[in-house]
Amino acid sequence: MLTIEMLRQSSALTGLTDDQLNAIAEMSRNDENTVIGTKIGALHGQYDTDILGITGIKKKDGEKSYDYAKRVLGEYKTKAESAKTIQTQLTAAQAQVAELQSKLEKGAGDETLKQQLKDAKAQVTQLQTQLQTKETEFNTKKAEFDKTIKDTHVDYAFQAATAGLKFKSGITEPIQKTLLNAAKAEVLAKGTPDFIEDGQGGKKLVIRGADGNILNNPKNNLNPYTMQELVMETSLKDVIDTGRQQTGGGTGGFGSGSGGTGGTLDLSGIKSQVEADKAIEAHLLANGLTRDSQEFADQSMKLRTENNVASLPIR
Repeated sequence: MLTIEMLRQSSALTGLTDDQLNAIAEMSRNDENTVIGTKIGALHGQYDTDILGITGIKKKDGEKSYDYAKRVLGEYKTKAESAKTIQTQLTAAQAQVAELQSKLEKGAGDETLKQQLKDAKAQVTQLQTQLQTKETEFNTKKAEFDKTIKDTHVDYAFQAATAGLKFKSGITEPIQKTLLNAAKAEVLAKGTPDFIEDGQGGKKLVIRGADGNILNNPKNNLNPYTMQELVMETSLKDVIDTGRQQTGGGTGGFGSGSGGTGGTLDLSGIKSQVEADKAIEAHLLANGLTRDSQEFADQSMKLRTENNVASLPIR
């Protein structure tokens, strides 16, 4: 999202009034909200489909995805409470068996008491079987649900990391899909996806190696690998067009560049500064930078300069 401060740093916008700058910033903000809303909606749709596939519990008409997931988890909680109830009954039955056994050992060995002990033991066996079945069912469903949620996050991160990549000429769309699937398999072969605190109240995706340690990128100050960095270390790097497109005979061409971050920024086809700034922002976010960081602002201005964004019309 473009801010007033970022706009004021552009020499191409010198002379615009504060009202004009505010209008551009508001357009950027509204456009970003639309894009984010669309992506969140698509992600929620994936959640809904996966929850239904695993649990068989349908989403109600008009029910929000958050409420749907909460309700499903609530039903799992009910199953857990059911297992707890069985455990309570089992404990009571085991106590009864112990009591009857004690009476028999003390010589109170009438037939009625023996039958009661036999019935109590049968109840214990039955309750143990029920409890084991409930626990197995619950743990299996929970593991499937957790895996699906994690897989959905990984899929979304991979899609975001590869969305702006430009394949070399001659590589058809079916082949591109095959190459993308192969690259994803290469990334997942490096380790197990996990989520850690990002220091800002949220979570971020990392990959843990076979030893359980987070994979860090030696080319990025040993920070945890981003999905985009991992993608660019797969065989996909050999089929991506990383060349900078030049305009005219100068040295400050407009096209694509890395800007010191992982992956490649492709600005070919961009027709305005607003479009370019959106692409730069998406590129930096995919590399794990946050909008409120100084590095984000520095890299944004660097990419603008490298790609001669100021030479484009504002919109």
